[in-house]
Amino acid sequence: MLNPGSKPEGVWRAPQTYPFQLPLMTLYSHLDTERHVNNVAVHSFHLEARTRFLMERLERPVWYSDDLLLRPRRTLTQFLGETHYPHPVTAGVVALHADQQGAHLRTALFQHDQCVGVQDCLLGAWGGDGWVSLPEPVQAALAGAQPAAEWPPELPLDAWAFAGYPQRVPLVSRYADLDPDRVLSELAVARYAEQGRAGSLSELRKPGLGLLVARIDLRIDRWDRGMGEVALATGLSRIGNTSFVLRGGITVDGAATATAESVLVLIDRDSHRPTPVTPYVEAMQAISID
Repeated sequence: MLNPGSKPEGVWRAPQTYPFQLPLMTLYSHLDTERHVNNVAVHSFHLEARTRFLMERLERPVWYSDDLLLRPRRTLTQFLGETHYPHPVTAGVVALHADQQGAHLRTALFQHDQCVGVQDCLLGAWGGDGWVSLPEPVQAALAGAQPAAEWPPELPLDAWAFAGYPQRVPLVSRYADLDPDRVLSELAVARYAEQGRAGSLSELRKPGLGLLVARIDLRIDRWDRGMGEVALATGLSRIGNTSFVLRGGITVDGAATATAESVLVLIDRDSHRPTPVTPYVEAMQAISID
């Protein structure tokens, strides 16, 4: 059984596994302070590939809708290598499974003939103020050969759960955060999660140290939020030898909207290799979740 939580190997790193493919261009504006394509821009590549794939497979409009929204319930993005500017990227998509709960799509990004990232997306149907069954024609169009996947356990998604996260950052959403359906866009939520991570790591902003994101598990539970008061809650969940896990919660106008769990790796800038977290554990305890 395909497990979205495991590191993709073998066929999942091969372009021929993905029957739908399209070329994408990296832009200068995609670069982050580490001088490679930032994680939200990488997410945008997966989103573009997924949208184009749906446009080919489905008869109904998929990049705008006046009634039923086809939106991710969850995306699990694994960064298998750095994506660099100005080199082009090839994106591939395959449909793995579909049922009433949603469709499991997998997208992969390739640069210089190497797989640099894979994203699993559980695509659901949002109607009015809640999730509804995925329409049968959509299920049929997105049916794949894989059985239903066993996803990692979900983080609690409610404002009370977020109260135990020590870092708090208020934001105000912008008009640019809306998508064509006048709800917060998928990338806006990804940017909020990124801001929560970046704002929590001041203790690791030191000369000679860098941070790489290895995995982001993003769960979006509401697609009825527009512009409003955004609150980010972040806390340190687990510490390994060279990596650690941050959990984040996003509320909009007080309503719990999304959660993010991110695995980050501490990097020595000179060798560009993972370096132990141990010297910084005591300082990191200040943002630990009780």
